[in-house]
Amino acid sequence: MDDSTLRGKARVALRNEQLPPRDPDSTTGGPGCGKTCVVCGETVGRTQMELEAEFREDGELHKYHLHPKCFMAWEFERSKDDASGPERLELA
Repeated sequence: MDDSTLRGKARVALRNEQLPPRDPDSTTGGPGCGKTCVVCGETVGRTQMELEAEFREDGELHKYHLHPKCFMAWEFERSKDDASGPERLELA
């Protein structure tokens, strides 16, 4: 998939709360474990690279498996939303 398609899928995942809009508590990388990528919906094969984003919420650990390009699309969309938020101050 091209970058614009992946960014669109990342926007949908954020909008539908399938992925948190904040930085992960930890991120690890390694060979895929055969889980479904939360952005593109395709399997992260065992011969592919995977990034696993972990979030701790309400005493629970939530793990999200992503292809590196899907992770970057999610990061891009998150940062874009952060930049337009009301708490962001512009420097003169």
